[in-house]
Amino acid sequence: MGLLKSVGTICMQNLRKWKTDYRIWVIGIVTIVMVWIYVDDINRVVANIGTDMPIWIFPFIFSQFHMKLVFTLPVILLFCNAPFIDSNQNFVYIRSGRNRWLLGQLLYVTAASGIYYLFLIVVCLLSSAAAGGEMSLQWGKAITTIAGTGLAGYYGSPYVVFSNITITYFTPLSAVWFTFILSWLCGTMLGVIIFFCNFATGTKFVGITVTALLIVLSALVDTGYPQVLYFSPVSWITLDQVDVGGLTKNPTFIYCISFYLIATALFIAGILIFGKKQSMDVRGQ
Repeated sequence: MGLLKSVGTICMQNLRKWKTDYRIWVIGIVTIVMVWIYVDDINRVVANIGTDMPIWIFPFIFSQFHMKLVFTLPVILLFCNAPFIDSNQNFVYIRSGRNRWLLGQLLYVTAASGIYYLFLIVVCLLSSAAAGGEMSLQWGKAITTIAGTGLAGYYGSPYVVFSNITITYFTPLSAVWFTFILSWLCGTMLGVIIFFCNFATGTKFVGITVTALLIVLSALVDTGYPQVLYFSPVSWITLDQVDVGGLTKNPTFIYCISFYLIATALFIAGILIFGKKQSMDVRGQ
């Protein structure tokens, strides 16, 4: 119980710092602005085809590489300063001990990733509702119409892509849920990778570079190299890149979730092992 309390306290201490962390405010503002731009693009299309604005846009917000880039880069910004050492960490580290301190920071990565994507869901719902969104538990006419046609591109909104696979095999709530789970696990994995790279090298740019390359890798999938899909974890946050019922050659949910969990566990193990060997002076970080 003492271990869990210490780890939880360290995690919560990091979360409380968000109130005065300019990076968090930047992430929040940029996310709201970009979602609103996306909603405005959708609104342009629905206004021309005479339908109501849909509210279930979150499962489609990563449908193109450019959108993955826009909404995944904030995760890198969120964790770019891993292992989150500041002026008071020396005291926290001494009081809690090495392993508890590391576990607390890793729990923070998991919690922060989940909070970011929950925030993104809420912003999507509120923005689309404010734009006159149709309050329904169904996909609605707008999404089904746009998914089956090229109207979005015709009306000047090329980044609005609604997948037929998603609306055929998922309800809105299940699509939001599965997209959130995949996004959360992906964000956590990226955060742990940044943590490991920064911790092992004593720099900030290595972790940023490695995770940025993983995001760029998803571009190959969208530009005609589908064979890369099995090795592109950022691609899987889009449901139409995941196999449903054995109907495609895409990675299955089990494969994707297992990959995220195993990769995250391996990097966590690396952090804990490296932490035991490293003589760490948090004041000097």
